[in-house]
Amino acid sequence: MAITYLSDIELPRDPVEDSHASRKKYVDDKTAAKPSLGTGTPAAVAATASAGNATTAAPFNHVHNYTFFATAPADLATTATVGTATLPARGDHVHKFPTAAQVGAVSTTDFSSHIGSTTLHLPAVGSSDNLKVLTAGAAGAAPTWQIAQTGVTLGTAVGTAVAATAANGTGTTAAKVDHVHNYSFDTTAPAAVAATAAVGTATMPARRDHVHAYTFYATAPAALAATAAVGTATLPARGDHVHALPSLSQLVSSTWRGTVTGNGTLASLPVTHGLNSQELDVLVWTNTTPPKRVYMDHTPTGANTLTVDFAVAPPTTASYIVRVVKWG
Repeated sequence: MAITYLSDIELPRDPVEDSHASRKKYVDDKTAAKPSLGTGTPAAVAATASAGNATTAAPFNHVHNYTFFATAPADLATTATVGTATLPARGDHVHKFPTAAQVGAVSTTDFSSHIGSTTLHLPAVGSSDNLKVLTAGAAGAAPTWQIAQTGVTLGTAVGTAVAATAANGTGTTAAKVDHVHNYSFDTTAPAAVAATAAVGTATMPARRDHVHAYTFYATAPAALAATAAVGTATLPARGDHVHALPSLSQLVSSTWRGTVTGNGTLASLPVTHGLNSQELDVLVWTNTTPPKRVYMDHTPTGANTLTVDFAVAPPTTASYIVRVVKWG
C-alpha cells in the first residue's frame, strides 16, 4: 500500500549507516568535493624523480613518454663502460664495426717492410710442402710447415689392466673414447683379523665379498680373581668359553678358628677373631668326636670381637669349636 505525505519530510542529520536516507544537499556537497582532473600532458620520464607541483589529479589511464638518447652510439672500446647519459638508447640502436687496426691487424706498411727479411713471418712454400700446415715455431723462431693431421689412428690392443702404479705408457695411437680397463683381483686368502690394523702391501683389489678369518684364543680362560682386568690377549675368546669355578677358599677373604669353654656362669662367651669386620658368619660345633653343630646367635662387640650367645651358661666341662668367616 502506498503512503502519501501531506508535507515534506525533514531529515534531522546526515546519514552515518548504509541504510540511512540522504538529504539532497548532502549528495550535492559530496559531488562538488570530487577532485578535478588535470588536462595537461604528463611530464616526460626523467633521470631524476620529482614529486611535481600540480594542483589537479591525473586521470588513472594517463601515460608518461620518455625521450631517447639522440647521439650516435659510441665506438667500441678496449674497456667497457656504463656511460654517463641520462636518456635511454633505442632498443634497435647499432654500434659501428671496429677498424682492422683496432682488432690488431698490421698496416700495409708494416707488412711490406717484412718482405725479403731474414725473419720473414711467412716461410716460403716449396713443392714438398703440399698438404702441410703452418705450425708455430719456438719462441723467436719462424714457423714451419708440418704434415697435416688428416685423421686419428685408434689403437686396437686391449687396454692395460689397472695397476697400483700409474704409467704414461708407450703406445703411439689414441685410445677409443669408450675403452675399458680391467683389473685383476687378489686371489690370496685375506689376512686374518689382527689386534692392529695394517694397510697391507697387496697391489690388487680384493673382491667385495671377501671374508677375513679370525683366530681364537687357544689358552684356557683365566681363573676368576678378586679384581677384574681387561687382559692383554690379542685374540678373541670363543663365544662359548667357560671359566673354572672358584674354590671356597678363594671366595672367603679370611677365617678364624678357635675354641671357647663354658664357666657355668656366662651364657655369652667372648671371642677375639681379629678380622676387622662385623659382617661375619659364625659357626659353632661341640668339641667332641664327632663334632655336632650347635645353632645359636652371635653378637659383634667390636671390629675384632664378638660373643657366641647360648640359651644358658655352659658348664665348665663344655668346650666348643668356633669358626668365624669374613666374606669378600
